[in-house]
Amino acid sequence: MSNPREIFRKSRDNIRRLGLTEIPFTESPIDLESQTLTKIFTGREKELGQVFNQFQGRERRRILIYGRIGIGKSAFLLEILSVLRQELTKTLTSYISLPPDLDLATTALIALAQEMPDDDWAQQQLYKMGIPTAKTQKERSSEAGGNMGLVGKISEKDRPIEAPEYPSISLDILLDRAKKKYPNGVVIAIDDLDKQNPSRIRQLMYDAQGMLKGPAWYLLTGHPISMTGDLLTTERGLFDLRLELKELDFETTYKMLINYLSSVRIDNDCTDPEDPRCVLPFLPETAAQFCKVSLGKPRLFNRLGNIVLSTAADLEAEMITPDILKQGLQTALPKLQERAALTFKEERVRLFLQKRGSLSDETITLDDMEQLGVRDFAELLPILERLESADLAHQPSQDDTKTFEPLALPPDDE
Repeated sequence: MSNPREIFRKSRDNIRRLGLTEIPFTESPIDLESQTLTKIFTGREKELGQVFNQFQGRERRRILIYGRIGIGKSAFLLEILSVLRQELTKTLTSYISLPPDLDLATTALIALAQEMPDDDWAQQQLYKMGIPTAKTQKERSSEAGGNMGLVGKISEKDRPIEAPEYPSISLDILLDRAKKKYPNGVVIAIDDLDKQNPSRIRQLMYDAQGMLKGPAWYLLTGHPISMTGDLLTTERGLFDLRLELKELDFETTYKMLINYLSSVRIDNDCTDPEDPRCVLPFLPETAAQFCKVSLGKPRLFNRLGNIVLSTAADLEAEMITPDILKQGLQTALPKLQERAALTFKEERVRLFLQKRGSLSDETITLDDMEQLGVRDFAELLPILERLESADLAHQPSQDDTKTFEPLALPPDDE
């Protein structure tokens, strides 16, 4: 019987048998160091150029990056910040994922304060909110003693946790302090607005108009449902650039696979798409099929890549052959279903979509809606989008047409 250490070593050896030091696929770019992200980040050249053009003038800009869930908004945002940190001198860049139940001003205040560990006032703001600080913060009090009060003692105690009463004013004060040390400007990036309720995001945006028009650059990411249809992003011109990220094309996805694999491949740093070695342990044909089934969506690409390589390692394979890929993709669907933790109603819609092959406002019938327990397609739409966010469905068209298809894993043999 193998002991746990032997099992670990066998698992490691199985990955090395594939010619890799580790499985390179990860869903969250937050888990990657900036150098690693730069190595594997692929495509989006046009979109990067549009963003960087905004930084060539003196005026502070507000940029909204939007797109469907899992399309790579966080990775795109972090790549922007990585470049800005290298290219813009005396500029402070900060990043934060929007926390639940916080307004945008408080969120920006936290992001900025965390990048200013040597500023006592900034650290005090964090400490008041119960956020760990670079330096220990204590509340001091003095007590008078005898001898006419000339002898006393100073005691320290923890401060009570409290949110800033006027977060916008606190943010303005901190921005003024930051500009003294970073005269070329401050960049505040707030990620993951699409993980909040759309109506809440619209209210947050409304409340943050003054903040966003302040003396900092702001970069925000969100989902089109909660962001682009709102008056704040159109008629009132809140954003200087509204940039949509769409699915990657096949060529870019194939190059992304090469970059991921070459970052961890043993004794083989080939990156030439014309060289079959560049996609090892995939074969060129299985690499192409894998890229096709990932639909140009970076998160689905990473989820499937992790499962396929893990399956290959369990099978002690040395190459991702068509059979190994098929087994990996067959393993992926139940894993995605388990991870999604669908409600009974969501699972019923998923099975119906799987059976029908396609659903849209134009194709759904009254009998379909009665069977699914909905009154109209608009009531069904949030469930279909929930399936898409769990990578169990997708919209084949990138236009405004709401047509959904099930994720086919593995795809039918051609």
